[in-house]
Amino acid sequence: GQRQYPPRMTPQLRQEVMKSERYREQFAFLRDNAIATQADMTAFQIRTEETLANLTKQRTILNVRKKKRRWLYVALADAEALAPAKALYEEGLSGMEAEFTKYMEAVAVLEKCGIPRDRLMTEKAEIYEQLAEINRQIRAERKKLALCREIQSRLPQIEKEIEKIETKEVIRDDDRRR
Repeated sequence: GQRQYPPRMTPQLRQEVMKSERYREQFAFLRDNAIATQADMTAFQIRTEETLANLTKQRTILNVRKKKRRWLYVALADAEALAPAKALYEEGLSGMEAEFTKYMEAVAVLEKCGIPRDRLMTEKAEIYEQLAEINRQIRAERKKLALCREIQSRLPQIEKEIEKIETKEVIRDDDRRR
């Protein structure tokens, strides 16, 4: 027979489901980071901002190192990218003169710097990998701060919800005692 699928979600229902997911994520965040009070939240935010400042400082240092070597890294990339053009030029293919010249300039820069090419390649790869890792960490710390701000902006409405629930429970308890 025909399979019955549930009716499509209305935009309102989808919005409520997304809101519920968001609340679950916020609750898990508070639980996982042992945040139970405003003081806990403040301390967490301060630690996160300090971590973010340290990561940003590390990133700046790496970027300065990268910038100092940029001319070598560009020569390295050019020599690698233009090696096939050099081979075609040497085989006599016309139209490769500009690429061949650029290749030869890159090789000259690399030879003049006195640092072995493989060591330069390793160094470049390490700097780029470290930068990528620090950028991942920075994004994670910024996400934590955004979650903190989001939770704090919702606190007044959460407190109202809790008051409503507690008021209903008090009324129910009074009803049970009668």
